[in-house]
Amino acid sequence: MKTFSARMQYYFSMVLFGSIGLFVRRIPMASLEIAFLRSLLGSVFLGALLLLTRKPFPKKFLREEGGKLLFSGAFLGINWIFLFEAFQKTTITSATLAYYMAPVLFLLLSSVFYRVRFTRIRIVTIGLAFLGLYVLQGSVFTLGNADRSGVFFGLSAALFYALVMLLGRSIHKVDGLHRTFLNLFISLAVLSLYMGFTGAFQEMRIPMASLPEILLIGFLHTGIAYALYFSSISRLEAQEVALASYLDPLFAILFSVMFLKEPLSWTMLVGGSLILGSSLIYEIYGRNKPSKKEIEV
Repeated sequence: MKTFSARMQYYFSMVLFGSIGLFVRRIPMASLEIAFLRSLLGSVFLGALLLLTRKPFPKKFLREEGGKLLFSGAFLGINWIFLFEAFQKTTITSATLAYYMAPVLFLLLSSVFYRVRFTRIRIVTIGLAFLGLYVLQGSVFTLGNADRSGVFFGLSAALFYALVMLLGRSIHKVDGLHRTFLNLFISLAVLSLYMGFTGAFQEMRIPMASLPEILLIGFLHTGIAYALYFSSISRLEAQEVALASYLDPLFAILFSVMFLKEPLSWTMLVGGSLILGSSLIYEIYGRNKPSKKEIEV
């Protein structure tokens, strides 16, 4: 029964992560401002949750891994800016599929920074993913400049999320919920400094009509989604967590077609299948009992 409850919590978190693009589209604000508000509200929610649960803060380990957490939080904020910009520039399907190049970029970065050797299955998965990206670009390039820039922003978001994953691999002494709170808080600090120096705060206006969507993105799609995610993965098999994470992009595509009536061409389907399938093949055949610490959302 506990496993069933954990599985439902995890699947619901995937639904939440997959539906965020629908709400970003409804907010007439700059991507930087939306990322700032998401970091702010998510930090408040997770900070309150940690206070209520009285989970001790790992101050000793922060001294050892604080530098990595600092960069991880900064990269997370930049990742959100690019992702939200991608949602606003092109279809959610194209943005999501480009963003899901992150696991492949993570493999490439791992080979550089951790000297992870290229096995045949790694080469196959990387090749399939880039082939899928090529097919996806072919379908998007026929639509216009905005869609091309949207795919570019999605790839940029994927790169920075791959860097977050890379740093997360080397952070072992700070647990997932504390790490996520710190990432959000550091992201908030970095975005605040940038907005302060560039004068973005003076230009920022929160439309009251979009306040429900902003609160949903901050509290539901960030605070509650991450709380459900981290409370469930410790009770599930790592392989199940890895494989079920592919529900996130599938839900994103499904919701965009159902609620936004976005087009879904055969080239998008083929490109998306190659991108998602390449990572799925690696999860099934390329990993040897992956650690939960290596799996992030």
